[in-house]
Amino acid sequence: MIQIKKVDGFGKLFMPTQQKSPGVRSLESAEEFFETRLEAIGFIFHGTVTEAKGKGGSGRSPTNLLHFARCAKLEKVGENETKIWFRSVRVALKHLDELIGHHRWKWCKICEREITQRILDEN
Repeated sequence: MIQIKKVDGFGKLFMPTQQKSPGVRSLESAEEFFETRLEAIGFIFHGTVTEAKGKGGSGRSPTNLLHFARCAKLEKVGENETKIWFRSVRVALKHLDELIGHHRWKWCKICEREITQRILDEN
């Protein structure tokens, strides 16, 4: 595939350098997780990812929680849990419902109060 350089109104060539970042990103390392929390933008899910249509394991089910990125409760997240960052709440809800299943994750109690208040304030 051939890439064509764009020309601005003054005849100068330029290459677009900014790429649209995805709305979903897996946080693989502790450093990525720390940086994402520091930025305090978006939402972070943590828990155990299983197939939405698969049967759950025996015993008590693991806690799959969605938080605001700035939530203080994220400091207690275990190293072995899956962590996923989302740019917006709509992307997070859709992705988690498809990936994990509608009733297999929930909001952090503190964050749930805040998101509920945001929804009420919008109306």
